[in-house]
Amino acid sequence: MNRISLIWACVAALAAVAGMPVAQAADDPNWYAGIGLGRTDVKRASSWSQVTDATLFSRGFTTNTLIDSHDTSWKLYGGYQFNENFGVEAGYHDLGRFKGNTIVSAPAASTAGGNWVAYAGSLSAVGSYPLFNRFSVLGKAGLAVTRLKVDLPLPSPYSPSATRVQPLLGLGVKFDFNKQFSMRGEFERFNNVGDGDKTGQTPINVWSLSAQFRF
Repeated sequence: MNRISLIWACVAALAAVAGMPVAQAADDPNWYAGIGLGRTDVKRASSWSQVTDATLFSRGFTTNTLIDSHDTSWKLYGGYQFNENFGVEAGYHDLGRFKGNTIVSAPAASTAGGNWVAYAGSLSAVGSYPLFNRFSVLGKAGLAVTRLKVDLPLPSPYSPSATRVQPLLGLGVKFDFNKQFSMRGEFERFNNVGDGDKTGQTPINVWSLSAQFRF
């Protein structure tokens, strides 16, 4: 599943809930959309490295691959708020483009660079609880379709990809400036991105700050 397919799947999931009954006050907007920017933390990039080195070893190369564990992430999301405590949300998440270096020691010494690119589409239930001064806490639980693509052209073309459906969990806080605009700080965990045999796999954590608009 490519990026465009994931985005359209998220749009379709939101459209499916449009006709559900609403328990929110009549003057409160129910739909919302947001855009966020954050930092990604790959918990076990060594799993991606180990599978890369094992594959290259089977092709006659002795290598040591090191992959970055952090990158910038961004997301687009939208949802439907049934009442002040419960909503449904779909999102597209660019989880990062992680650069790697493969040091080849045999049969000839060299160094090659590659990229490990991760993204996801998600559908979640979101619960929120108002606190004070327009602050509220929120929790998220759902499923994410994660995609990992590898591009390492040298020393031997290595470009596997893996798609998985895994749990998505999140926690956050939100501040409402008014009925139409909010800011949201959030932690999200994507479980086991990648495939254990083809690419290696690891959880990815994302910390983000989002601007959210209700309409």
